[in-house]
Amino acid sequence: MRPDLKDYEIFSFYKHLKERYNSELENFVTEIVFEKNSYIYQPPKVKNYIYEIVTGAVKLGGYSEKGDEYTYDVVHTGDYFGNLRYLNGQFFEFSKTLMDVKVRLYDLDFFKREVKSHPVAAEWFFSYLTKRWYIAEKKLCKVNERSIVDKLKFLNTIYTINVLDVKGEPHNIHCLLTQKDKGDLIGATRQTIANALKNKSVCLS
Repeated sequence: MRPDLKDYEIFSFYKHLKERYNSELENFVTEIVFEKNSYIYQPPKVKNYIYEIVTGAVKLGGYSEKGDEYTYDVVHTGDYFGNLRYLNGQFFEFSKTLMDVKVRLYDLDFFKREVKSHPVAAEWFFSYLTKRWYIAEKKLCKVNERSIVDKLKFLNTIYTINVLDVKGEPHNIHCLLTQKDKGDLIGATRQTIANALKNKSVCLS
């Protein structure tokens, strides 16, 4: 499912910055632990940070016209998320933890300056964005071409990932997703998910 980024798969942006700034890096980067089911941010209070998941998993989502939350992505250890502020005030995303999570917060202006100014960091970031785009496109393609049960099987395949929380305890991401989360991710209602699971012997919950 995840594409091979060759050398950039093992590149650490944080280590790259640490070599450049040493102890001064703490002026631009901090680490915070968020408990399970906590919001890291939600509109309108979205701070000027880019977030790196040091360990754990987070679901990202938006809001319907009625104000209801819906999930459209799940990210985990090693992933980055946040508002790069290129959408002219149209960023209405929330981020919520699926387990106890340690997150690294990069000052937004600092992050963007470093990525723009240094070829190695820029190449890594473009590579990372390409990977995220590829994964999103792959999910959309698979979800659109299958029945409800096949879609659920697909979710089971891509989210059956064991991720460690801040205490080093493993958690299966798929098992932490609610039926509503799964419905949101494949464009179905919670009731449709429940009926599909009820009518099939295969366990997808």
